[in-house]
Amino acid sequence: MADYILQVKGLCKSFGAVQASQDLSFGIQRGHIHALIGPNGAGKTTVLNLLSGELQPDSGSILLNSEEINKLPVHKRVKAGLGRSFQITSIFNDLSVAENMALAILAGRGHNFRFWKNAMAVDIVQHTLTEALARVDLSGRAEQQAGRLSHGEKRQLEVGMALVGGPQLLMLDEPMAGQGAGGTVELQKLISGLKGTTTILLVEHDMDVVFSLADQISVIVYGHCIASGSPEEIRRNSEVQNAYLGEH
Repeated sequence: MADYILQVKGLCKSFGAVQASQDLSFGIQRGHIHALIGPNGAGKTTVLNLLSGELQPDSGSILLNSEEINKLPVHKRVKAGLGRSFQITSIFNDLSVAENMALAILAGRGHNFRFWKNAMAVDIVQHTLTEALARVDLSGRAEQQAGRLSHGEKRQLEVGMALVGGPQLLMLDEPMAGQGAGGTVELQKLISGLKGTTTILLVEHDMDVVFSLADQISVIVYGHCIASGSPEEIRRNSEVQNAYLGEH
C-alpha cells in the first residue's frame, strides 16, 4: 500500500465565475518527486497556494500525514512540515548569502528574532551554516551579496533556505524559470540529489526536466486533474497528449 505524505481530495476553489480548482484529487508518495504539470492558466500555482494556506478552498480536503490541514494558517503548515519556493525569487538582495541562510535557519527553528547580537553569532547558525551552504553548492559564495548572484545561484540559495527548515514536503514553483542551460543542469542535479530524503512537489514547464526527475506526474487542465501516473504512463495517455503534451 502506498505511503502518502499528502493527499488532496475533491479540492474546489473559485474566483467569481472562474473555477481555478475543480474537484481536484491526487496523492504524493513519501520520498518521491511528484510533478504537477499543465498549460498556462491550468491552476497549478493556485494548487500550491491552497496547499500552503495562502488561499482557503471552497470545499474538499488536504491531508498531510493523514491529518487534515485545511484550517491551519501558513506558519502552522510550515511547522507541520510544508516548505515552499516561489516563481519569483524571494531572498534579501542586500544581505550576504550567509546572512540569508542564517535568517532561514533561525526562522526554521522558530526563533522570534528578538535579539541584539548578530544573527551569525547564534549557536544554531554557527553549527549548521557551513553544511547548509555546502548542500546547495554555495560555500564559495558565502560572503557575496545575494543580489549579485547569478539567477541560477539565487534559485539554489532559495532552495537551500527552504531546506534548512527540514520540510517533509518541499513545494518548488517553476524553479527552472529564467535559467540558462548551465543553471538548469545545476539545479536539476541539486533536486535529483534530494530524492528519497525530501518529498518534493514540483511545478515546472520544462518537460525534459519533469520527465527526467519525476517519479509520478499529475496533469492539471482547467483546474481538474485529468491524469496521474508514472512518466511513461503520462507520455502514453492520449487525453494528456491532446490537452497538453502533443504528439511528440
